[in-house]
Amino acid sequence: MKLNEVLKTELEKIRPSSTDISFLESTATDFISLLKGARLKAYLGGSLAKGTLTRGEKKPDIDIFVVFETEEKTFGLGDILGKIKLPGKLKLVHGSRDYYRIDCEEFILEVIPVVKVIDPLDAVNVTDVSLRHVAYVRDAIERDSVLGDQIRLAKAFTRANRIYGAESYIHGFSGYSLEVLVIHYGSFVKFLKGLKSGGVIDTLSQHRNKTEVLREINKAKTKGPIVVVDPTFKYRNISAGLGQKTFDEFRLVAEEFLKNPSLDFFEKKELDVGSLKEFASRKGARFIELKLSTDRQEGDIAGTKMKKFLDYLVSEFNRKGQEILKVEFDYPGVLQNANGYIIVVEKNEVEIRGPSVDMTEAVKKFKKAHKGYTMRKGVLYFNKAVSVDELVKTASLKVGVEMGASGKIIN
Repeated sequence: MKLNEVLKTELEKIRPSSTDISFLESTATDFISLLKGARLKAYLGGSLAKGTLTRGEKKPDIDIFVVFETEEKTFGLGDILGKIKLPGKLKLVHGSRDYYRIDCEEFILEVIPVVKVIDPLDAVNVTDVSLRHVAYVRDAIERDSVLGDQIRLAKAFTRANRIYGAESYIHGFSGYSLEVLVIHYGSFVKFLKGLKSGGVIDTLSQHRNKTEVLREINKAKTKGPIVVVDPTFKYRNISAGLGQKTFDEFRLVAEEFLKNPSLDFFEKKELDVGSLKEFASRKGARFIELKLSTDRQEGDIAGTKMKKFLDYLVSEFNRKGQEILKVEFDYPGVLQNANGYIIVVEKNEVEIRGPSVDMTEAVKKFKKAHKGYTMRKGVLYFNKAVSVDELVKTASLKVGVEMGASGKIIN
């Protein structure tokens, strides 16, 4: 299929019908009226309000932002919701600021407390400027109506290729960053072509040059592969959570798609465990499959905890002289289990450096503890047996509780 045919066919799959949109907007209006009766100021937000909602496998989310005058007043939202007859089951979701999810039969209501701010500098939480994001994207789409569909394509493409999501365990593109990038480049295809290399993107030219961007934005937030200045707040990099590995994967799959356009690039990619095993076999390495688990809240928190534990294992393997060839983390975003995969060239023992010969007392203790020591250039060494399996067990027992996650080898 030609590129335009692929894009047209994909849009027919992911673009919600006018009936779907009307139903969701009507539902949102009814719910906002319900909150108004409880003396709450609420507004429709998210992709439904922006005009970038995509049709997918899961129930659509309807984001409702409830505006409070102070941070303290946000804490009472749960009590208020508990007294209202809701259209579904209410659940508290922990995050940088707790919010609420109402699971209904055909949709999910996300009720998000925000604090009213006049100046974005006064925002204590990024969600406090979310309504500004809605206004910016909606205005851009009103000026150029094709942008809504172009953003839908970008979201579908990145989701399918496992590079969508600002969660810490993904380090991918956030929905808002994709919206801004597609608006900046003008289309999905131009976005793929234009973002081949890292750099600074200041779509509204809020800074004089790239140097000023890097000087004005917190340095800790500009270490990633790209810097995208928030059009609504020039001191924020909205792509700060994008990791180099994820960006490299994006560039690779974007190049492949542009060379050979196909609907396959919009089909959700599952991790190819078979290919990982084949890679390990070719390299003469060990393929390790880990079952990771946590007792923390499913979603971003659970995923982040399990990814942190996997990263810790990798650091321990490296510290113990094991040669890591590849690491993959697979978490669907629900429940409290994930899979981790490590391909490692195992070493059964690692050389440990001891004291130098001029450290008399330390040398005596070292020689007593390690009979099979050797000496090179005035320094003592000994070889210590290492077991990857034991490293996993030890890590799970010693630090698993502290990290809120653990793992065991199942392959």
